Amino acid sequence: MSEMTENPIDEQQETGQETEPATPVQDDPPTPPASTSIINLAVEAVMNMIDGLNLFASITRGALGIGNSLCCEIAPSVPEAVFMDKNYYIPLTLALNGKHDNLQTLSDALNTIVDTLTRQKTYTDGNGWEIVDITSGNLPRVIGREDNNSWIMACDLVVKIYRKDEET
Repeated sequence: MSEMTENPIDEQQETGQETEPATPVQDDPPTPPASTSIINLAVEAVMNMIDGLNLFASITRGALGIGNSLCCEIAPSVPEAVFMDKNYYIPLTLALNGKHDNLQTLSDALNTIVDTLTRQKTYTDGNGWEIVDITSGNLPRVIGREDNNSWIMACDLVVKIYRKDEET
């Protein structure tokens, strides 16, 4: 009676057959570091506020997705006021787009975003920055209709960010 062994070389000698070496376990790819850009952090904060409204879709950054969707991206913006200490206000224009097969649902969603975010009294802040106000740049408007009859609407939010020294 032969003794069982876990050593592949011993097993090969006993059976006369080669065994496959164990496949090395690969670690998951590293998670990219969280954004440190004040602009990106502010955009993420606004996206989180929008997602908190529980609309028909979560908002993504970039282009509209397939099907009913919401997205945002930064539009051209420049600092409004730069102070002697190099802190500044920047009115960051954030273009919002939405697509839905029902125009009323889409219109309600974009109008809810604009109404809710522009009426808030407190906003997110972080290390070295804070959102001090959100206003409407352009109200929601229809900009087109796709071949599959999905409506596309757009609006702009102006997110006023104060860039401050970290110790202030």
